This record gives sequence, structure tokens and C-alpha cells, in this order.
Amino acid sequence: MRNRAVQRTILLAISLAFLPSAVLFSQAGESRREVVRIGIFELAPFMMEDADGTAGGVAADFWREYIGPAMGVDVEVSGPYPIPRLEKMLEDGDVDVIPYITRIPARESRFLYPSAELMKISACIVVRRDSPLLRVETPGDLYGLRLGFITSAYIPKFVQDERISIEFVTTIDFRQTNHLKLMAGRVDALLDINYVSFLYDMNRRGYLQDIRVIPIPSDQVPIYSLFAASPRGRDLRARFEQALSQVPNDAFDRITGRYVSTGR
Repeated sequence: MRNRAVQRTILLAISLAFLPSAVLFSQAGESRREVVRIGIFELAPFMMEDADGTAGGVAADFWREYIGPAMGVDVEVSGPYPIPRLEKMLEDGDVDVIPYITRIPARESRFLYPSAELMKISACIVVRRDSPLLRVETPGDLYGLRLGFITSAYIPKFVQDERISIEFVTTIDFRQTNHLKLMAGRVDALLDINYVSFLYDMNRRGYLQDIRVIPIPSDQVPIYSLFAASPRGRDLRARFEQALSQVPNDAFDRITGRYVSTGR
């Protein structure tokens, strides 16, 4: 009996000795959950710095609330960065995804687009309140004008004419820069390809009383999440497409509505 009691005591001691290692091993296993790194540029409310200083917006929330769980990954969001820098980060593997971006030839040759879009956007022209330009029905209405725009973005065919001058800026807060140029008369008008985003942003800044926003008759432009042209990028794109097919069709719009209704 004494021998059995001694054996039980030894076994218990051994079990207790290995318990911390087992707990650590379990915790290490949990910490190895895959992380997908999202990089954003400034395009409120879809991508922006939240009130608490963290990177967020509609696209980030969509990944956190729907895509990440469907893919079985954690989502880490950073930024905002200028678009050229963000594209370089994606190419170098510093981020895994740009969650909300247009499709242009320069990107198609360097990165991977999924087959499904997130949404479609419409373009607009922005002028000062005292501008004689009241409507834009044909490209001819813009001949001779200088339009302020952002680098590395989709340019609608409607304004791709040598008689229309486009001046580009490369800053994180490109809308603030272009608004100041417009108010100072350094450009005649602004081009913006995301009508919903522009109105949200200008309303939040209190600039709507200074400007007139004119929709242009241009085709709507699809928006995608963008992946690196690498083995990991191809794997993530395939898993993203599978996850997106499982998400409710109105999920992205509902998150957008949440931002627009609260004005945050």
C-alpha cells in the first residue's frame, strides 16, 4: 500500500511539474492564429483614422466583422498611408491586403484582384459656390479647366481628354489639400471618383457651404480588395473569395449606413 501511495505521489508531482509547460504550449498554440494585415489610405468613411486614433472605417470593419471570421483569421489594420507607399508595402509583404481600391492597369500588372467587387462608386466634379459651372453633361463642359485630383487613382474616361488639365497631389489627406487649392483659385475644380465618400467627408469637415458638387454622367466604377502577387497573396485571395460568397449581400452597405447615419 505504501508503495502505491508513493507512486501516486510521484505521478502527481510529475503532472504538476509539467502543468505550466502544458498551459504555455496551449497559449502558444492560440497565439499562432493567423493574422491578415490590412493597410489603408485616407478615404472616409471607407478607410480613415477613427476617433480613438486607430486605423478603421467601413472597409476595415467589414474585414473585422465578416471576412476575418469567415476566413478564420485575425485582422490587423494600420495606416492611413499615401497610396504609392501603401502599394509598395503590399508589394514588399509589409501588408497583406488593401481592402478598398479601384482597378487600374498599373495595379493589374503588379497585384491580384479577386473576381468579385465590394461595391460601385460614382464620380463628381466639385467647384466653388461662385463658379459659373452649374452642370456637367459632356466632357466639353470641362474643356480648358484645371482639375485637382489624387495620384495613383482611377481616372474616368469622361475626363481623359487633352483639353482637360488634371493636377495631381500625393498626400494622405488629399481632399484637404485639394480643397485649399480650390478655395485659393489654384485649380478651377476638383475631380472626385467617390461621390458618397466625398459628401461624407466634406459634411464632416464643414466644407459643404463653400462648394457645389456636380455629378458627372460617367460609368460607375467597381471597388475591390487587393492582394499581393505572391504565393501568400494567391492563397489569401482564394480564401477571401470563398469568404465573400458566404457574407450577406448587403453587409458592406449596412456598415456604410452605420457610419453615414452617425457621422462618425
